[in-house]
Amino acid sequence: MKFDIKKIFNKYYGALTFLIVLASFLRIFYLGYSDYQGDEIKALFIPEAGQSIRDFLLTQRKGPMQFLITFVLKIVDQSYDNQFLVRIPFTLAGVVSVFFFYKLVKEHFGNRIAFYASSFFVTNGFLIAFSRIVQYQSFVIVFMLASLYFMTITLSKQGYERKGIFLGFLFWSLSLLSHYDGVFITPFALYLLIRWWKNISLSKKDKIKTLALSLSVSGILLFSFYIPFLLSLTGSTTDYWEGRLTGDVSGKISSSRYLFTVYQPIYSLHFYTILSLLGFLLTALSYLQRKQLIRKLISKLSIYTIHNKQALTALIIWFLFGFVVMEKIVYIPGTHIYVYLIPLFIIAAFGIYFSESIIKKILGSKIGTPIFIYGLILLFSFLYLQSAAVFVENKTEYPWKEEKFFFWTFPRPNPIFHLSMFGFPYYRNWEGIRDFVKTLNEPTIKAYSTNERKSIARYFINLEKSSDKAGIYVYIKNPQSFTNDILEEKPKYWTGKYEPVYTLSRDGQEIVSVYLMEPGSIEELQKMGY
Repeated sequence: MKFDIKKIFNKYYGALTFLIVLASFLRIFYLGYSDYQGDEIKALFIPEAGQSIRDFLLTQRKGPMQFLITFVLKIVDQSYDNQFLVRIPFTLAGVVSVFFFYKLVKEHFGNRIAFYASSFFVTNGFLIAFSRIVQYQSFVIVFMLASLYFMTITLSKQGYERKGIFLGFLFWSLSLLSHYDGVFITPFALYLLIRWWKNISLSKKDKIKTLALSLSVSGILLFSFYIPFLLSLTGSTTDYWEGRLTGDVSGKISSSRYLFTVYQPIYSLHFYTILSLLGFLLTALSYLQRKQLIRKLISKLSIYTIHNKQALTALIIWFLFGFVVMEKIVYIPGTHIYVYLIPLFIIAAFGIYFSESIIKKILGSKIGTPIFIYGLILLFSFLYLQSAAVFVENKTEYPWKEEKFFFWTFPRPNPIFHLSMFGFPYYRNWEGIRDFVKTLNEPTIKAYSTNERKSIARYFINLEKSSDKAGIYVYIKNPQSFTNDILEEKPKYWTGKYEPVYTLSRDGQEIVSVYLMEPGSIEELQKMGY
């Protein structure tokens, strides 16, 4: 078979369509299967009694975008019981972000790098998870990529000299209204603005007018929310921010490296590391190619170098900005490391580009080209199938249980680490638990207790959480809290003596058990003969 690699990657729309179809499968299939998890419930528009929309938005810890979206969805689904419906806007934003990422990378580094980088983007576990939950990340990403894309095409597409800058600032402001993470594109945005100012053949007066209009509109959008937001900051919000910076909110180990291996368990970290290092090496060679010794080395090894040095520099600064803030300043970056993973996808794509040169030099073009292409197919097929097993397949609910994957096993995460878990298949029928509790109608039931996270249980069970006053004890097998054991004395005593009044089983194993307890402390129960 004859391989013409230029012909393969120059089929621009075919490659982009292919990537979007693959991305859609990983993000949409079984989207409604899982219960709400992580901070999904916190993204729902649920104001307190008598609280206005404005007051609700100003009491949250981040921008209003996700709450405005769930506010609109509340018109269709008042109770938010249809998880598919509530998640689909965030999913579509995740799919559209593939389009803008590909187009952005193509404009600066060509079709081939765009395809490689977008393949990482499509298969990355964090980005898939973001697209399968009700949270801001997908909108932050799609808006910031749209911003950079429209700023980019001011330089290449006729009719966008003014419009591209306006749209760029507009989408950037929408990204920041989704979350502060939108600030991390600043290095690349500044590079594009400098190029626009220097190279676009508009008069200085027209450029100033364009910037003034763009900044005014985006500034009004941002300040109309963030000025009142900052003026009404609560102590709980500032304490939360401080805790993320210092680690005081968690007694667990924070490790981005470990968290990455939870979302992409087998070999992915090795692939990313090796290809990123090769990408950085190619970057260094590209910068140094004017030196005679390096130029000779590049020529002798027939190395493909990167010609767009200005964009390359902006890309490296974009990566470093996110990396330094998240890994050196913030103690618990959690899944926010996506802010530097997105530029890292492009650097890893340079690593693939570099490896092609090496393989062809060692084996010759005739043998090296098909080996390189088959290796590329194997790499991304592995990453794709791994992500499908982790996020789409739900027979085994990884990461709460170990999961077999061909010859390997995805291990259950170690809870000594700070784990930000969401987007994974997980079903405990909390709507069913809620409906069962409502049927009891017993006046003595005034409280509940559970081994599940409080934020999840209190959404479905509208009672006080108190072990002594309960009432109801909900035991979840493999809970999102990762606390399988019953730690409280009263529920431990009661569940050891009495049968549950409601259960949910899967594959012959009970995964939910609801117990109806008498109120009172364990000592009081024992005195009453229980």
